[in-house]
Order: sequence, then structure tokens, then C-alpha cells
Amino acid sequence: MDEEDSLKMRAAMTKRVEVLPYDPAWPLRFEEVREHLLSILSGQDVRVEHVGSTSVPDLAAKPILDIDIVLLDRADFAEVKALLEANGYLHLGDLGIIGREAFRYQGEPQLMRHNLYVLAADADELKRHLTFRDWLRGHPQDRDAYAQAKMAAALQFPHDISAYIDAKSDVILDIYKRCGLYRPQDLTELARSVLINRYDLRVDEVDCNSLQPGVSLCRAATMQGVFYLLAWEQAGSASGETSLGQDAAESAITLPLPTASGQQLCRAPFAMFALFGTEQDALVFFSSDLWKNAA
Repeated sequence: MDEEDSLKMRAAMTKRVEVLPYDPAWPLRFEEVREHLLSILSGQDVRVEHVGSTSVPDLAAKPILDIDIVLLDRADFAEVKALLEANGYLHLGDLGIIGREAFRYQGEPQLMRHNLYVLAADADELKRHLTFRDWLRGHPQDRDAYAQAKMAAALQFPHDISAYIDAKSDVILDIYKRCGLYRPQDLTELARSVLINRYDLRVDEVDCNSLQPGVSLCRAATMQGVFYLLAWEQAGSASGETSLGQDAAESAITLPLPTASGQQLCRAPFAMFALFGTEQDALVFFSSDLWKNAA
């Protein structure tokens, strides 16, 4: 990673994790930013969507708007990018999420703080944003469960945004399963999400291959290096931290790398994962009894 990329990533991170009760003023603040963006992009064939937690009535959230600029023609991205950069937005790239270009806003203190993304109308990430938003708007029980997870994660990790994201990911992925955003055949997509959100890696490419029925090994090329992710498919729904039941000192086997919040293993809909620094470490762990106990 070069210095420019490092600076961009640091600029994209939240310094303090603060989750607040829902504020009815948030939709009004979104409309102010929306009008500002549409004035910048006058003549462009775009729409502007309010997504993320501040877009869901009665959902606790970090007081930062998440906003999607939707391109009806993906070929317009270069011109939209140039217009945004000319008006105080720093392009951060996709930050490891394919199909989503992130921008950081600078200046104009009269506007509420916001994260800005540019996506094509057919982008999978846009579908995820809108589907999750609309599901939470229509399912108060899931909305409240998500709010509780967010508040607990913020209390536990007030100064570590990566650990905060990891700590609330189990609830998110459990809701994803119910609202149709993940299906069993989406192992590579799920692995990419786990690598980004649970391990705080900037992913370039993921390639998953079966070791035996129900168990895959995914090679992940990231900006931080190459890693190997073991995946046990059909491991059940999210259930939080899973213990290996064996102390590292009692075994010569290399144990999995921890997630951002320190879990050795993490569960998600349809799979459980363990991350390793080398392919050999992953295969040795797989050949031991430890993975059987974990799965």
C-alpha cells in the first residue's frame, strides 16, 4: 500500500464510534445534502438515495448520513467523479467493495457529516443498501435487534471502528439471510463480506475451492497481503463468538487469525470461517480435530 492509499484509508475511518437514538431531523439533513449534490451534478442522469441507519425511522445510528449517488449509465462515472472532486469531495476508490466508489467530503460545515458512494443502478452493492434499508423499515423486530447490537458494539469498542463493525456483523448477516441478500450458493460473495467487515481487509480478489463437501478454502488477495479463509458451509445462522476449546499453548497447530474484535472464528448465514496467514497453516488446521470441534 503506498502513502496516498494509506492516507485515503485513514481519512475514511471514524475517529470515535458514537451511536445515538434516532433523530427525526436526519431526513431533513439528508434533503439538504441531496439538494447540494444535485446542484453539483446538474445535467447528470443520476438519483440520490438516503441509505444506512439514519434512513430508517426509529433506528439508533451514528450521526453520519450514508448517501448513494445512483448512475443510470455507469459510463457517466468519470464525469460525475470530476464534478464531485471539483466541489470538495476526495475519491477513496472502492475500499475493497466492488461496484461502490467511496468519496470523503471536505468543507461546507453547514451540511451534516456524510459518507458518499457512487454506484451504477444495477450494482449488487446498491441492491444490498436498498434491500437492507427497506427491510428494516418494514420489520421493527429486526430494526430493534440491530439497534441493540449497534449500541452494545459502540459501548464495547468506542475507539475502534473495525472492531465495532465486526461486533455487529452477526446480527446484520442474520438479517441478510431473512431478507434474501445471501443464499447458500453465494460463498465467494459471503467470504468477501466477511473478510472486509470481520477482518478489516481491503479485498482485491477472492477465489474459493472445495476441499471436501461442505468445506472450502478461499484464497484472498488483499491490500494487506494474501490470506487463506477456511469456510464450513451450512454451519448454521450467526451465533456470535465460537470457542476452539483448546489453548494455543497446548497445540503446535497455528490457530486462526482473530477478527477485528478478537474472535478466532466467526459465523455467518450458511458458513463459519477461520482465517490464516498461509495456505499451509489453513490445511494443517483443517487436517486436525480442531476444525471438527469448531464446526
